[in-house]
Amino acid sequence: MIFCPLCHHEATVGAMPESEQRSYKSRPFNIANGYVEGKLRINQSVPAIAAGSNQFVGEGAFLLVDQEELLSLSLDAEGRLELSVGLYDRKDQLLALIERNEWISGDPLPWDLESGFQWIKLRWKLGGIALQIDARNFPIEIRGDLWRKGQNFQISRDWIRFNGVLQDIGLGNLCLVALRLVVDTASKCFKIQPDPRFGKGVIVSWPDVAERVRRGLEAWGQLRAAQGQPGDPRRRQ
Repeated sequence: MIFCPLCHHEATVGAMPESEQRSYKSRPFNIANGYVEGKLRINQSVPAIAAGSNQFVGEGAFLLVDQEELLSLSLDAEGRLELSVGLYDRKDQLLALIERNEWISGDPLPWDLESGFQWIKLRWKLGGIALQIDARNFPIEIRGDLWRKGQNFQISRDWIRFNGVLQDIGLGNLCLVALRLVVDTASKCFKIQPDPRFGKGVIVSWPDVAERVRRGLEAWGQLRAAQGQPGDPRRRQ
């Protein structure tokens, strides 16, 4: 019988009795409810994420449409990184949701889903990748095709490309520290906005990615220190 990775391990080590396994087999939960779910294991504790060739550094939201967060990072009580992503289609149907590393996908018919303990890939059956997250390396990497209210963020290997209230806005090879990309459909405005907790942010442009991230984390630490927040964001990866 087939289990999710966590339940498979539970059954393998003998923690799940055979009678319980057979009960699940007779009433498959995901088939009955029409969705699949799981947990993304992120061992990183540094608030940094690679989005294409760009990096975001900080805690909070990075992509917003009408104040709705499509991509954000937070730290749990133990200092471990938590990722949240909202994936919609062009018609504003919610297709998949990752909330603090817990993920759930809706009707699986439009796509192929692959996942492991530290990665997940949703690929359109008639097209490319809808969402891909890889937490096996530092920093965690994300690519995808994120939609909301007719606004589209395409995160490819080389770019974050935005189309919506403005057309063909591209960002590449930058580290955005305490900054977020914000769309307001009412005013037809797209802007790079500082995290309101700090009122300012930093853009790091540097050819070497590792050095760019290091400088970004250094800037993040300085912003936190100016607010009287202790701790070194580079303490663990």
